[in-house]
Amino acid sequence: MDAEHNETPKLPEALSSTEYRNRLTTKLNCLIAVLEVAIAKITKSMDTPGANEDRLTKIRGNLENTLSICHRAKQTLDRTQSNKQAARRRVNGKDMTARDYVELTSIEEYRKFRKMLPITKKELKTIDFDELSRRLRDN
Repeated sequence: MDAEHNETPKLPEALSSTEYRNRLTTKLNCLIAVLEVAIAKITKSMDTPGANEDRLTKIRGNLENTLSICHRAKQTLDRTQSNKQAARRRVNGKDMTARDYVELTSIEEYRKFRKMLPITKKELKTIDFDELSRRLRDN
């Protein structure tokens, strides 16, 4: 493996990287496969004459606990990926975030605000806040 793949990005920013999440998923899948094979071998060894069943039972329990943790981690990765995809939609070629859905009342409103430029400091100085307050209160 090259050095680039050995570097672990800082979490939680790393989880937003599709490449990093794919590498984690691959590693988890490999680990799950290895653990399942090991559990099967331990179970088979328990049937052999003279096997130390107590020791093998403890080992199998530890492997099963680790396997359970790996399955939960994989489910979490899968769930966060699907949540991330559900939270983003494309409108006019731009990503729409979950925050946009919450703050805006419709797709038309989203499109309208997406086209607008940010408010400048000069425009802020010209605002009559008393009038704005009155208008907001009356609606």
